[in-house]
Amino acid sequence: MRLIKMINNEYLPILEKKMEHVSGRRKNTLIFACSGLSNTGKLTMQAASTLAFMRPDVYRAAAAHKGVDAVEDAASEGFRILVLDGCTDRCATKKLDEAGIRADIYMVVTELGIKKTRPSDVKPEYVEVIIRAVKEA
Repeated sequence: MRLIKMINNEYLPILEKKMEHVSGRRKNTLIFACSGLSNTGKLTMQAASTLAFMRPDVYRAAAAHKGVDAVEDAASEGFRILVLDGCTDRCATKKLDEAGIRADIYMVVTELGIKKTRPSDVKPEYVEVIIRAVKEA
């Protein structure tokens, strides 16, 4: 089990399945982001998109509201699947469950110490906390 540092400097365990490594390095990751309307939902997609933009050789982003096709494609290509939910409603997780797909890693933004508030409460430091957690997962 891995621990990640939250915004309040406490540590949180990350649920994960045993990962396979390809050629001595970690598999590429598809981040299946909640992309909901609250601040935490928006933060999931911002963090996922930022990682995919900064490291397209490692990360790919997919929004849950667009369906699971990208997840199916990525899984068939050998990607590990990381679900990034904004809150305890776990909308992205539910979307995968409905399709009968199991992710490798599940993360919830509110469990990183970021509170679910109004949609405009999207701060760069919150995105950084999420990015750090995803990189450590």
